[in-house]
Amino acid sequence: MLTKMKSDLALALSSPTNLSTEKIIELFEVPSDPKHGDLAFPCFGLAKTLRKAPQQIAGELAQIPLPASFKSAAPLGGYLNFFFDEKTWQHLVLGEIQSKKDSVGNFKEGQGKTVVIDYSSPNVAKPMSIGHLRSTVIGQSLANIFRAASYNVVGINYIGDWGVQFGKLAWAHQNLPELLRLASKNEGNIVQRGFDSKFWKKLIKDAQDTKSGVPVTFDYLFAIYVLFHAVAEYEPSLDDYGREYFLKLEQRSAHRDQLTQDIEKSWEEFIKVSLTEYKKVYALLKTKHDLVRGESFYEDHLKDVVIALQKCKLLVTSEGAQVVDLSSYDMPPCLIQKKDGATLYATRDLAAALNRKTEFKADKLLYVVGAEQTLHFRQVFKVLELMKYDWASECQHVSFGLYRFKEGKMSTRRGNVVLLEDVLDRAVEFVREIIKEKNPDLENAEVIAQSVGTGAVVFNDLMNDRQKNIDFDWDKLLDFNGDTGPYVQYSHVRCCSILSKWKKNIPSSSTTKVLVEPQEKNVLRLLGRFDDVVKIALSQLKPSWVAQYLLELSKAFNSFYYEHRILEGDMDLQEARVVLAESVRTVIAKGLSLLNVDAPSAM
Repeated sequence: MLTKMKSDLALALSSPTNLSTEKIIELFEVPSDPKHGDLAFPCFGLAKTLRKAPQQIAGELAQIPLPASFKSAAPLGGYLNFFFDEKTWQHLVLGEIQSKKDSVGNFKEGQGKTVVIDYSSPNVAKPMSIGHLRSTVIGQSLANIFRAASYNVVGINYIGDWGVQFGKLAWAHQNLPELLRLASKNEGNIVQRGFDSKFWKKLIKDAQDTKSGVPVTFDYLFAIYVLFHAVAEYEPSLDDYGREYFLKLEQRSAHRDQLTQDIEKSWEEFIKVSLTEYKKVYALLKTKHDLVRGESFYEDHLKDVVIALQKCKLLVTSEGAQVVDLSSYDMPPCLIQKKDGATLYATRDLAAALNRKTEFKADKLLYVVGAEQTLHFRQVFKVLELMKYDWASECQHVSFGLYRFKEGKMSTRRGNVVLLEDVLDRAVEFVREIIKEKNPDLENAEVIAQSVGTGAVVFNDLMNDRQKNIDFDWDKLLDFNGDTGPYVQYSHVRCCSILSKWKKNIPSSSTTKVLVEPQEKNVLRLLGRFDDVVKIALSQLKPSWVAQYLLELSKAFNSFYYEHRILEGDMDLQEARVVLAESVRTVIAKGLSLLNVDAPSAM
């Protein structure tokens, strides 16, 4: 749509500006005020080469012959503003949407290329909190956008199933009476420091009531995780036990004593229970991964990483540990192996990157992980570069800000978390109550409540620039007025209602009357931008571009809806407006699908 118009105009401007068409297309802007035109070409950069003032250059360029799809050109300041021919633009925009339907917004940039996207990636034995929402929904949306750009996408849920925390969990599980004794001993300090004692008190009751031992449930795992860290602040020997248990797990192939086997069995059970729990949340969010692969998968690859680093002469010994010195790049050393032989996150991420590049022949490796891990990924990518892998430049950390709480930073260790499943359930219940009050006879009410409730949470996240922090506010999150997902969804419903009342076939855009009202032209203008918006979202890895666009399009369509009667009066005009409504419905539905949000036909 807009791309074709830009190409035609760039060709006309290329000769008088001595610029390539690619450079001209790059310089084009869309005026914020439609009265100033549909496209603007800034002339400031030409002042030096042409030795003229930008205003003079704009005036001279206004005299060039325009492509047939443009009506006029007008200089304004240092810009040359161009106006589309309304008939050509309308038929181009609506015709393309009608012909492409669900594939509108798709393009061929990634054809033949593969991108691996690492997203969501919760840590085993910890519940998914609101803090996990960002990685999950940003990653899923990016996967959708890359698929729209014709990439082969491999979405990986890289679960945290390895590390010393599993040694701590295994010790806590297998030594529960001792952990409870130490918790009772330090109860006063624990409560005073803000740890919620309900976790360990419940465990005591469970232990007393269950003759065969405490059953391993997800709540139980979370409770002993919180309790272990609460007690460890006053009993530091617990951390030593945790490290000892994890070392046994990591070296289990060489030492098959009974304790090591028990630790391995507990670890496997922790993973199974956790994945079952995570599936519930993913089902609510309709999140799909192509592959679930834990850090432990790369255990057998870790020695190869160490050997490769040694061959590259990158490893040095520091206080008994093996590190890569990155001081020349203003970074602390990248820790590869502890002095006891245990590996770390960096070791595993290096192994994972090498494996993903080889297994999937990946052209891009993306990591949708919070901004607090920026240094970690800078180190990992720099080590890959120092290992002479030229594809290291295609590894990218897609960072995002945190949810902030009035009570301070959220900490799983202290138990003060807002569970993601609770947030989604609360949003859905809120919508259920609205439906009961305003539309009690609505068909498929439960399905719609799920779509609108979860959509509100997802859209609220994605409408924000991913790099900014978000203040967690229940009232704002569940406010269904203004700039929200339900507002966009309702705009889609409104289009569906119009089309349902039409009761005829949708006419071809090529036969319809030209729409000339300002509100109609504004909607057309926005529809024509959809392709470009998706491309920007892809290039900047920011789904917020799509979300903000959908809000803008919804506002423009609703403004048009309130000002004009669509199914009354002149039949030719009715047909044109119906095509416009159908096109808006198509684009909103596609945009919401890129965000992984449903587009209901009734609310």
